[in-house]
Amino acid sequence: METKRLHQFATLYQTGNLRKASELLGISHSGLSKSMSILQDELETELFISSGRGISFTDRGHEVARKIPLLLGEFEKALFPTPDGSKEILRIGSFEVFTTYFAKTMGPIFDSYDLDFHELVPGKMEKALLDRTIDLAITYEPIPLPGVEHLHVSTIEMGAFVKKGCFKKRDLLEVPFAAPLIPVEGAPTGTKGLDSWPDHKIKRNIKFRVDLMETAMSLARNGLCAVFIPTFVAKLHNEIIKQEYHLVKKLGPTNMKTVKRKVYIVKREASIEDKKTKKLAKYLRSLS
Repeated sequence: METKRLHQFATLYQTGNLRKASELLGISHSGLSKSMSILQDELETELFISSGRGISFTDRGHEVARKIPLLLGEFEKALFPTPDGSKEILRIGSFEVFTTYFAKTMGPIFDSYDLDFHELVPGKMEKALLDRTIDLAITYEPIPLPGVEHLHVSTIEMGAFVKKGCFKKRDLLEVPFAAPLIPVEGAPTGTKGLDSWPDHKIKRNIKFRVDLMETAMSLARNGLCAVFIPTFVAKLHNEIIKQEYHLVKKLGPTNMKTVKRKVYIVKREASIEDKKTKKLAKYLRSLS
């Protein structure tokens, strides 16, 4: 039995929909259907059945889904034991704009670990935890999912930043912005954009839409637009960039309150709060 089919079934179980699961897994609908058919043949049982336009899981399907995280965890330990004297790998999922800048300061703090960073958007990082692709995640846009726990560890301030000396005479809402192309779905904060600007309350002038926030920051430091990012990210950015490209905060309209976001460490409900989690929480608090 291939473990990838167990991963695929875990994703199908979480989404409850073949089309959504195939999109998350990056395979075709027919490919996933065929793979699930093989898995059911291998287990000699039906895991799910067609139900209207969707699917319903059998009792055996629910049972297998509950056991998959344990099975995959034991399988990984058996195949990839940590050699004596080698460092344990800590796999962290977070926003690309987070990992780009805090990786350089995070490394020395976690010197006893090898760090794997996975750039993931809200929702997908929670699913990656359930699939055991990562060990922990960091987010300020928590997406509730069964089996996942969000631990509030810090609060950060967000801000609109522009290249130093640019857009001095223009109101912030007249300044062109670079914003994320990927939307956020199901965020309790009500925000729809990955950069956490309150678009549902205040309309801004979006000129550029980008996949990567680092692209947005590159446009900003070249004086083409503003970018909405955590204040600590701008601070870390300015520490490694020539002064002529520094980003400075531009104040918004008087009716716009300072935007703050809670930062969460995301973990599986079944996992304990170990030293890694506590150390990561301490590090995140030091950034705010």
